[in-house]
Amino acid sequence: MKSCWCGNRDLVAFSHEYSMCPVCVTLVSQRSLTDDQLRVQDDSTDFYGMQYWMNHQKEDLGLPDIHTRARSDLTERNLHWLKALLKYRLPPAKVLELGCTHGSFVALLRQAGYDASGVEMSPWVVEFGQKTFGVPIAVGPVETLGIPSGSLDVIALMDVLEHLPDPAVTMAHCLQLLKPDGLLLIQTPQFREGMDYAALVETEGAFLEQFKAQEHLYLFSDRSAARLFQQIGAEYVQFEPAIFGHYDMFFAVSRVPLVTISDEAVEAALTATHHGRLTLALLDIYARESASLARLQADKAHLVAQIQAAEADRAARLEVIEAQGRQLGRVPQLEAEKEQLIAQLQACEADRAARLEVIEAQDRQLGRVPQIEAEKEQLIALMQTVETDRANLYANWWVNIGIKFGLVSAKIQ
Repeated sequence: MKSCWCGNRDLVAFSHEYSMCPVCVTLVSQRSLTDDQLRVQDDSTDFYGMQYWMNHQKEDLGLPDIHTRARSDLTERNLHWLKALLKYRLPPAKVLELGCTHGSFVALLRQAGYDASGVEMSPWVVEFGQKTFGVPIAVGPVETLGIPSGSLDVIALMDVLEHLPDPAVTMAHCLQLLKPDGLLLIQTPQFREGMDYAALVETEGAFLEQFKAQEHLYLFSDRSAARLFQQIGAEYVQFEPAIFGHYDMFFAVSRVPLVTISDEAVEAALTATHHGRLTLALLDIYARESASLARLQADKAHLVAQIQAAEADRAARLEVIEAQGRQLGRVPQLEAEKEQLIAQLQACEADRAARLEVIEAQDRQLGRVPQIEAEKEQLIALMQTVETDRANLYANWWVNIGIKFGLVSAKIQ
């Protein structure tokens, strides 16, 4: 496993191509090219040769080719970088841009009054920049150029630091080329601590674009970037807003405290030359465009918030409607249940009425018991009287018979 730039070998897995250094919080590519593969000796076949700028950028990465970038970068990122540089160093400071690609930023710096030049690895790209913008560009790497120590005011590295096979060594060399109060101006992808690869994939996070294991050898966090420069003697790091802040960081580095320049001083420096005045006009246009963009973004955020609130309200109303629909859907069932209940109540009422009728009949029968008892007593008394009369008659009959036949004396009767 490849070790981190800080020397730590005990890395932890982050993705199938990158490991993370828990000491300095840097992502380290495990599929990087060798140092020989990173050099451009044959522009037609080597990785950072002509095909990298003409085909790889467009076909593999979905980025504009170098011809398109030579135009679009001037009105976008170049003005953003120039504005930041003017905050710390005024023209005619001497500036070197490492990895200057088509050379448009070098051209803008020279337009502003800086003594600017560039460095590139591909002879084809160097020639392209020289012809396109008429600016001085040398074939690197920077360590081979023989630049005198302490001769530069500024070294700019825009989307270069992540490509360096040994960033600590290259940056230490750059510090030697700077004057004691010189500075580095750097843009590089920012790995944010706590990022999780699975979560990035699930949410399609913007930082996924930076996982180019053969090219982006180290993806720094703000903490690891500060640690890198502190380790080589440049302890003053000032972070600035990045033009692509959703995945980049942008900062100035120096061995001495960074001192900012007032807007009035910047304006005075630029208006001192006719080229500077044109540059100031471009910066004014960029400022107005940035303000308009900020307003549009604020309006967009407001609209998004309104849409989200409306969507939440719509979802709540839909839930009520669906609940009502469910209730309405139960109406036939409720009607059937109502009919069943009515039938059951009617049956219960009929049964109750029948039972009441029986009870009332029984009550009527029970009400006649005393009368029947009295009638029974009368009948018994009558029967007893009749029986007595019958016995008497019977007895008298036998007496008369006896008298008639002389069996009984008439005196007995």
